[in-house]
Amino acid sequence: MRNVRFVLMFLSVLTAGLAPAAAQQAPPRGIVNVTGQLYRAQNNNHYTVFLVTPEGIIMSDPINRDFARWLKAEMATRFKVPVRYVLYTHRDWDHASGGVVFADTAEFVGHRNMLTALAPPAGNPPLSADAVKMDANRNGLVEKSEAAGAIAERFAMFDYNGDGVVSGAEIARGSISDVYPPTATFTDRHTVTLGGKRVTMVHLGIAHADDSAVLHFPDERAVFSADILQVKRLPGGLAPTIGSWIDALRTINALDFEHALTGHALAGTKKDAADSLRYLEDIATGVAAGVGANHSLAQIQKSLTLDAYKGFERWDTTREAHIAAVYATMKGTVAVK
Repeated sequence: MRNVRFVLMFLSVLTAGLAPAAAQQAPPRGIVNVTGQLYRAQNNNHYTVFLVTPEGIIMSDPINRDFARWLKAEMATRFKVPVRYVLYTHRDWDHASGGVVFADTAEFVGHRNMLTALAPPAGNPPLSADAVKMDANRNGLVEKSEAAGAIAERFAMFDYNGDGVVSGAEIARGSISDVYPPTATFTDRHTVTLGGKRVTMVHLGIAHADDSAVLHFPDERAVFSADILQVKRLPGGLAPTIGSWIDALRTINALDFEHALTGHALAGTKKDAADSLRYLEDIATGVAAGVGANHSLAQIQKSLTLDAYKGFERWDTTREAHIAAVYATMKGTVAVK
């Protein structure tokens, strides 16, 4: 009997210890009002926005299926109107997945390049270098049992045809198989109107992704951009070039807005958007001066401290990488004296 009591006590302690951990696995979610009928919704460190009108809701990125189901239920309870438009900022899996949840009532709008990216994987390219390491049986494919890292985590999103293996073409396409294709596309600019409200989508060129767009809410004086616009946070990378990023941030800053709403982390103001642009311009100017003076990459990284942005998230982890990326580009385009 004493052993039984001990086992029960052990299981009780174990269960109590696991309960908080299990609770932590649920991503933080919430909805906050920005201004008027414009709201920002959170799923962990990802955000989307939506505008409520008497005729329905205009929303941006669905993020993923589980969050989309939660958000749809919240919208139905709070606002009693359906989602009529889903406006994509770009195709990345961690922003654009799960739109099928709203397909019963919504039209989906994205840049024309998004359709090209979502098209069936073409050709027979070889596996990427990382995938070759996973290909234990050397058949040129990655089985689910072989997959590791991001491919293992999002295997179904890579496996476009659902055959249980991932090819080089599917890896090159990316983990976007749960992205619902846009039913309407645009090239430069597109305005959606509903219930007396307007939202304009503006193409941002090739920064980050060639289908990137910023959403402008003119009546609410707000913009929303995922991945390109940052508030007190440096971008993770500057692909394909810093010039494309500067062009994109200049396009955003040229709009009339007060609220700068982002797809990650903090939201802010137009001043924050201007600071993000200024960082890019400062790093471009600083690296160009270093290259023009025939300084090495190490010398530029040491002298170009960009201390004005020291309080920004990622400053300590990405500043030198940004300098290296810009240096590599400029060494090929800027004459060295």
